[in-house]
Amino acid sequence: MNNILIATDFSDNSNKALQYAILIAKATKSDLYLVHTYLPRYVEPGIYADADTMQKALDDQKDALYSKMVPLATQVEESGVKCHVALEMNDVISGVFDIVEKNNIDLIVMGRTGSGGFLSKLIGSNAAHITAKAHVPVLTIPNQVEDVKIDKILYATQLEFDENHILSQVFELSHQLEASVALTKINAPFEPDVQSDKQFVEQIKAAFVKENFTLDTTISNSVTEGILTTANERNIDLIVLAAHHRNFLSQLIDPSKSKQVIIRSDIPVLTYQL
Repeated sequence: MNNILIATDFSDNSNKALQYAILIAKATKSDLYLVHTYLPRYVEPGIYADADTMQKALDDQKDALYSKMVPLATQVEESGVKCHVALEMNDVISGVFDIVEKNNIDLIVMGRTGSGGFLSKLIGSNAAHITAKAHVPVLTIPNQVEDVKIDKILYATQLEFDENHILSQVFELSHQLEASVALTKINAPFEPDVQSDKQFVEQIKAAFVKENFTLDTTISNSVTEGILTTANERNIDLIVLAAHHRNFLSQLIDPSKSKQVIIRSDIPVLTYQL
């Protein structure tokens, strides 16, 4: 991991997300890209404005936003992390993805709620779109989080797919954060059980024989409830999900599950694309 994007709307929750971004950036020795997107604010309708006036309005808006970015960037730099400031005149989704592509971003970090502005728009379809379409992992931080730490990681698996390439990234991150990892398979009614669990358990144990982790089964009425209950009972600091949006089984598995966990969790959720 080399580059992390942290989206801010200057709210308390996005500032909390910034703390997580700094934590991970320090552990992984990554640069931070501090990003805010905005749309132009023009003069009142019916009031004549020439091109110079319009340009001044745009410049003033950009300067005002940049002044809000400066103390955040200073905070990042003072923590020992290199910071790049990016103001994008664009809608939220397009702006985030443009910066991801331009700067080879490896991780997107965002607060789950905002203050009626930038990040609040990420709830619902926008959050689902970013999580589903991003080619890099997405970390969402709920506003309920108090202590910014990642000591215990819970990886929720269905044991229906080869997830070892994602698990390798999770274990690498756990080493960098000096965190423990626990894997749990959620058994819930009406969930598909096409592949043998034993087959994937053996693959995981063989591939990560040097890793110290636990792997067990959780029985619950739903996948979402199983993940959230297990995470809270074990005092987990980070939930990790592998989203299967592009798999032929996704229609059976219900691709909205990752969104449900993200919206309902009071614990940070890191989502990878499988």
